[in-house]
Amino acid sequence: MKNTKNAVFALGIFDGVHRGHQKILRGVSDEAKALQGTPCVYTFNPHPIRILSPETPFSLIQTPDQKKRALEAAGIQICIVEPFTKQLSALSPEDFFHNQIQKQLQPVSIWVGYDFTFGHKRSGTVKTLKKLCAEANIRCHIVEPQYVEETLVHSKLIREQVQRGGVEMAKELLGRPFALLGTVIRGQGIGGKKLGVHTANLSVENELLPGIGVYITQTRTSSGLYPSVTNVGNNPTFEGKGFSIETHILNFDQNLKDQKIEVEFLRWLRPEEKFSSAEALAKVIQNDILETERYHGLHA
Repeated sequence: MKNTKNAVFALGIFDGVHRGHQKILRGVSDEAKALQGTPCVYTFNPHPIRILSPETPFSLIQTPDQKKRALEAAGIQICIVEPFTKQLSALSPEDFFHNQIQKQLQPVSIWVGYDFTFGHKRSGTVKTLKKLCAEANIRCHIVEPQYVEETLVHSKLIREQVQRGGVEMAKELLGRPFALLGTVIRGQGIGGKKLGVHTANLSVENELLPGIGVYITQTRTSSGLYPSVTNVGNNPTFEGKGFSIETHILNFDQNLKDQKIEVEFLRWLRPEEKFSSAEALAKVIQNDILETERYHGLHA
């Protein structure tokens, strides 16, 4: 970072780049602009929990590409991704600060969230960081907790909401819709042949998946953003089809096979159900499409 003038750094994991993270990043961007400096992020990969507690069930909210785009959208110009290792986690807070932050990053200013911890067994707190920054003549900013109404914005809560189908709350906490990124693959042709509704079958890159059900969504393709309705589940009406994520894009007739698309989840519509026939399911799907059209008409 020797050639970077007035580097202002946000430190953290930034999983989801949610509203709390965005508050930190706005501070970084604004201060860097005032100092004619560079807004930067210092983060880790893999997530520390994967190294320190590999048995713990855990899913990242975003893919690396989604995280990169979200950081760039927040004004970040440089993102340093530090490989997280057991050796790194064993450093004392003081050694971590002097070796990783002071010498490597050479920041003029640091921004972190209220719950930031660092060093061996997370023994370094924001109080420790402020003391070390003062000794090194580095500005230190601690951003207070962020709330949506009375709900604390936190990555763990976002994961819980997405997994139970609460994509509307997840959208409020993230400041944008939760989205799945993936490639359109060949399906079994059931949508078009048996239901009269063509769907894009998605091979997703994300670890975190929404709970099983039908959702009002919008789908981003290379040609634009379109209203859509998406099924996440096991297609119980058709035995043996297995788990899939399929989206029907309204009034859309382009071939998306092998293309990368992003499906943004807006509202949970209904649970996945087993119907007595393909015809019965087709009627419900038409209602899903009508509900999706109404939603997008109201939220255009």
